[in-house]
Amino acid sequence: MAATSGLDYQRPFSTEDFRGNFVWTKVLTRKLESDLYHACHLDELRDILDDNSLGLRSEWSLKLPAHGLCSVPGTWTGLNYYSRGNLYGPCLINFPLSVLNGKSFMVFKRKGSDRNRYFFAQYESRIPVYSFEKNLWRRVRASSYFNEDDDGLLTLKRGAIYDIILTEPISIKNAIIEGVNHPRCIPGKCDGMTSLKSTKVVISIARRRFNQYLKKSDFYNDFLEQFPDLEGEEITLPSVE
Repeated sequence: MAATSGLDYQRPFSTEDFRGNFVWTKVLTRKLESDLYHACHLDELRDILDDNSLGLRSEWSLKLPAHGLCSVPGTWTGLNYYSRGNLYGPCLINFPLSVLNGKSFMVFKRKGSDRNRYFFAQYESRIPVYSFEKNLWRRVRASSYFNEDDDGLLTLKRGAIYDIILTEPISIKNAIIEGVNHPRCIPGKCDGMTSLKSTKVVISIARRRFNQYLKKSDFYNDFLEQFPDLEGEEITLPSVE
């Protein structure tokens, strides 16, 4: 997703959008009780699985006060789960929020015609880039961008969109991958896909990978030496209790 057009999520970030910076903490993860989402297409999912991590697949742009427009690699993820369908891809990777623990973010806010958009862009350097009302490198409380209930738990603000831009790869070791309804494709890579079809495709990818892992394992070779008649048999995975 290159940040080149005039849409809220595509325009380069600038001083006017900047609100401050914060570090994502374990307390924030615990209070938010959410997941981090990244939608993609089938070819992209295969690459992600081969790398065993979500790499820097896109770009995002900033208007730097001193140097002008700058585009850098990144990966767009988010906190919103779109129950009616994801428009960015039929394959959804759900990460535990703990993958963000300890990472530093710049906060940008934009008010659209019908909703607020919050952007948390990873930036690990301590060199200030922007100021807010003449306050250079303002520190903010991340919790102020969410609703807080009486128990101290946080929820997304109603109707708000939360985009999180990562500038470092993250492991998919603890991620959950599923097929979802993809009614329309904003990137224009496909004509859309029903949840039933996307689930079947993800299962097909998972089966192939499972077979690859199994054939490479010592257990598989030892087992076939003991029971050679089972070679080539279909395997039904047991339920995990």
